[in-house]
Amino acid sequence: MSKRISALSIAVLVLAGSFVGISSASAAVPYKACKPAGSKSTINKLSYTCAKNPAGTSTKLVWVSKPCIDANKSYLSAKSLSAAVGTSFESRISSATRLKATSTRLIAAAQKNVDTWSKNLAAYLVKNPNVMTSGTESDKKMVTTVQDGITRNKQRIIDQNANIVKLDAQILEATEGAAKTANDLASAKSSIATACK
Repeated sequence: MSKRISALSIAVLVLAGSFVGISSASAAVPYKACKPAGSKSTINKLSYTCAKNPAGTSTKLVWVSKPCIDANKSYLSAKSLSAAVGTSFESRISSATRLKATSTRLIAAAQKNVDTWSKNLAAYLVKNPNVMTSGTESDKKMVTTVQDGITRNKQRIIDQNANIVKLDAQILEATEGAAKTANDLASAKSSIATACK
């Protein structure tokens, strides 16, 4: 008789355990309170984990779907990558902006040389119109040196203007890249709200 009671008791306990498992699983409701953290459940054929909802501000444990957890992992990965990429873009913009300022200063200095030397040479040639034909070798060399200097400075202006065009393109590319990175991060973040409904 005692063996029969023991067997029956074991059967009841196993059956009760089965019912507890069923009631526990059926009690699991998406994004409703749960415990303990990390426990798993399947609701409507979808895997859920007891965790904090990454789309909410509450620190309470709720049943969070796998797509929600995956979306949050993707967002955190994108956020980490975005910070590094954003820093790189900012560095490129800052560097190109500094180089552009340097080019602008070089253009201003070269233009000043062109203006000053051209004015001085013109005044000298008015006073010495035949210097290149009947002037001394020293005078001819001086005129040639000034003319060469004017030419070099004009070329410097052309080169630096071309450099500014390239730098502007780099700044634009980096600015657009930074904006795209920010948009991608915002999309990844918004996907959490969608996946965590």
